[in-house]
Amino acid sequence: VPIILAAAGISAGVGAVLICPFEAVRIRTVAQPDYAPDSAAVLARMLREEGTGSLLDAVPVFLLKNIPYAMTKFTIFDLATERMYAAFPAAAEELQLSLLVSLLGGIAGGSAAAVISNPADAVISELKKNQSGLSPGEAVQQMLARAGVSALFVGLPLRMLFYSLLASLTFVVYDSVRFALGIGSDDLKLYLDVLDGALGNTGSLS
Repeated sequence: VPIILAAAGISAGVGAVLICPFEAVRIRTVAQPDYAPDSAAVLARMLREEGTGSLLDAVPVFLLKNIPYAMTKFTIFDLATERMYAAFPAAAEELQLSLLVSLLGGIAGGSAAAVISNPADAVISELKKNQSGLSPGEAVQQMLARAGVSALFVGLPLRMLFYSLLASLTFVVYDSVRFALGIGSDDLKLYLDVLDGALGNTGSLS
């Protein structure tokens, strides 16, 4: 689990930083349609008038969304599938049963991740809808003033449905490829155990 958390957190963090400039341009384009004629012009005007910082203002929001989302999704999926495989050992070697386990684990992981990441998702949606170019902090204050904490969980049922579907399909495809390549769950566990041991030895040497 610690390796899963670390890997999910790091990958999601890097992804959030990389995607933030593109999202900043997209949000500005949606929020202010008359700002510039196309995305390239939006980017050029933002850089000219507001500097590169304007492209990274929302990084904290994306980090608060993507990192908890990824860590929760993979952790819940791993714990849920581990319990199911423990209850039904034959599922580890049967393609249909393994895909069912992945499907159910993905639904559990996606639903939990949707709950954890919904506040940040709601803030991003508020930024998209707003026409005045609010900062993320100002958007949160506006939402709380308008509807209280419940404003941070608007749209949760739809997001749970979407993210559970997305996660379950992702893990079903992953398991399908794993079976097609002849890689068993024990092979992956052995690799993680070796990696965990290597990291432990590195820490002890330092």
